[in-house]
Amino acid sequence: MNQSQKINISNESEKTEVGFKTQPQSDFFNYFGQERTIQVWLAEKRTKLTSALFPPLERIGLVPDTISYIGLALLTGVVLYFVRKPILASVFLLGHVFFDGLDGAYARNAGKASQSGAFTDLVCDQFGMVVVSLLAIFHHLVEPLIGAAYISLYLMVVVFGVIINVMGIGSRITITSKYFLYIVYGLWAFTGINYFTFLMTFFSCVMVVEVLIGYVRLKAAIRKKFDSQERFAIGDIYSGRLNYFLNIAIPLSIFLGILIYGNWVPLKAILEGPNLKIKWEEGRALVSPDEKARILAFGVWKDKWLVLLESEDGAKEIRVIDADGSISGQSFEAPAYIQPACGELPVDGETLLIADANTRLVLGIDLKSSLASKKAIISLTLPFGYLRMTAMATTLWNNKSVWLIANYLYTRKTYIVDPDIALKKGSVLGGVIGSYTNGGFPSGIVVLNGEIIELNKSPFNTLIYIASLDRTLQGSNLLEASKRRLSVPDKRCLGLAISGEKLILISELGKTFQVPLKDVLSKTWEELNP
Repeated sequence: MNQSQKINISNESEKTEVGFKTQPQSDFFNYFGQERTIQVWLAEKRTKLTSALFPPLERIGLVPDTISYIGLALLTGVVLYFVRKPILASVFLLGHVFFDGLDGAYARNAGKASQSGAFTDLVCDQFGMVVVSLLAIFHHLVEPLIGAAYISLYLMVVVFGVIINVMGIGSRITITSKYFLYIVYGLWAFTGINYFTFLMTFFSCVMVVEVLIGYVRLKAAIRKKFDSQERFAIGDIYSGRLNYFLNIAIPLSIFLGILIYGNWVPLKAILEGPNLKIKWEEGRALVSPDEKARILAFGVWKDKWLVLLESEDGAKEIRVIDADGSISGQSFEAPAYIQPACGELPVDGETLLIADANTRLVLGIDLKSSLASKKAIISLTLPFGYLRMTAMATTLWNNKSVWLIANYLYTRKTYIVDPDIALKKGSVLGGVIGSYTNGGFPSGIVVLNGEIIELNKSPFNTLIYIASLDRTLQGSNLLEASKRRLSVPDKRCLGLAISGEKLILISELGKTFQVPLKDVLSKTWEELNP
């Protein structure tokens, strides 16, 4: 019997005892839809290209499952060398792909194709996608949430696809992205260009549609095959339009109720507008328009400005600018890896604080020592754990210097942190001594004598909220406690600062905008500074 006859025999359809049509044996454990014809064509090509390898494999008695396990074992090299030697890891990954394609061809050629072998092939095949995706998450090449969604949806598509094929429901479109994922890793390995986030986000959106369609088709097919064709008797209370409406409306209402209740504060922030009209004045520019540098963050130290700049070549420096706008000439080199999580540089005494998104550490830089050595001298490091910090400030609370750390949306809390306790316990969260509910999208915060001033960048508007710190700590959220809401002159502003008697905003291009504090605070300047 020649090879083509074997393939034809294995592709013949069968009928089960209950008379329900199944897919051909070779199609039992795959998840392909309308592209199955292409997959069969590719399988035939792989068989022809690798046929020279089959005789020696047969002579040593190698079974098809062993080929699958060899491909699985090669993933060990991907794990070990994923970032250490990414080009070598790419070679191991290519080997995994090769053996993954070889096992089926070898089984068909040897006449040993079986359902159990197809199952082994399917499982070992998916391990490659899982390993590469998990390693991309572990090594911070993609956000964990995006990576987790991608893995989950991919495996659901595979499971749904296999069940659909086993039940013989019919063809459908299945878009698989495993090999695109491998190409993206190879591109990163050889060039350093990272497209993991784009690819995983795009295909996750596609797979959401695939999962929904697959669920609907499976639900209908299972009902048709296994359930009674007469769902409701005449006069049954479960029939009728009202019943259908209730069965849809009740779970949908619960879903919307939880969603709205759990997001009431950020939803309200999205819909609110300013209630205090003020006039922002454009101030001095912190960076010359001719200078090809990007402002990442800024702050105020005594009567001077601190600006974190990134040049075109990726170098970073902290520059000191005098209050009159002139460059003081003082600066120091900042670590190139720093990527500030917020646009502010709060100062606690002589220590500059930077929340670094890359290391997920609050870094304390000794300003005097750094200016003297022209290089950042890091005096403290504190991990901030699961927090997504987007605003940070320092202030006095109960006659003690504390930090205010605003967490974006997820907890909707701004935490008051005692730095001494935090340092003893070894984490920012370990030093939390109080908190209040912020506006959900905090992007800047300053505190002046008990008055919170928060820049809140919701998706549809950007507002500054002003509220009493004591009132928010008593249980009111920032929006309830706030009696004053201000618009901003530039929605792309980095954050807030107080310089002298002015509230300052700075744009990404280095422009500054200012407004007198007496025009925005609920207390007069004299009351705040008796």
